[in-house]
Amino acid sequence: MPLKVLLVFRSESPIKVSQLKPKTIHGLFFGLLGEETGEIFHSGRIRPFSLFFTPYFRFPEREVSKFTVELNLLDISLFRHFSNSVFVEKKKEELNVEGVPVSLVNVKPLRVVTYNSLLENSTPTRDFVVDFLTPTSFKRGKFDYILPEPELLFKSLLRKWNAFSPEKIEWELLDFVRKHVFVSGLWINSYKTEISERAKIVGFRGRVYLYSDKLSEETKLLRALLKFSEFSGVGRKSTMGFGKTRLEEKNETKELV
Repeated sequence: MPLKVLLVFRSESPIKVSQLKPKTIHGLFFGLLGEETGEIFHSGRIRPFSLFFTPYFRFPEREVSKFTVELNLLDISLFRHFSNSVFVEKKKEELNVEGVPVSLVNVKPLRVVTYNSLLENSTPTRDFVVDFLTPTSFKRGKFDYILPEPELLFKSLLRKWNAFSPEKIEWELLDFVRKHVFVSGLWINSYKTEISERAKIVGFRGRVYLYSDKLSEETKLLRALLKFSEFSGVGRKSTMGFGKTRLEEKNETKELV
């Protein structure tokens, strides 16, 4: 089952949010883990976690002495390995951001669901409204693709869902997406973002409306996948903060992260 927790860090002196680049956040997380646990999190073609630090993409000029990183585990059993490294072994590696010492001061559980509940609580619908909160892109062949094409979106989610969920979803769902799901509106912009000092990635951010011309059981599965995306992220580099999403629903209480 997926689990969402908040990692609260404190720095000894103020640092600019722009210094907390995606690769830096990724490095801080792995700095918390022992070598054995780090291997578990870094093994396999599909990573079992996502990390999000949204202020980097929105308020890079701010200075902070305390900041929060969202960690999502796609398999809750990984939390045992994480907590053992952080709280039991208490790894002694010093964390820092460009020479400023940083420490983990709190871990706050935020949300946990089962894959089965994501399916059971989903209902068929024609309309989906998805907010892409951090830049998102997809791999198309050898190239990066920065448009919210439905097939690429759901293909990304299916790969992650079927890698970790005991409730598998048949790949034939993509045939339904190709024939019956369309972008009906979008308000997006593209962004070129530094991953590190030597690497950049381009992605889109904004709101996307999807529409299905057929109301069926398949649309129930699509909604479940989009709710799952709030844990898994979408597309490339979700372990570095890219592809964070939120499915807009009526009368839904939004998380403030």
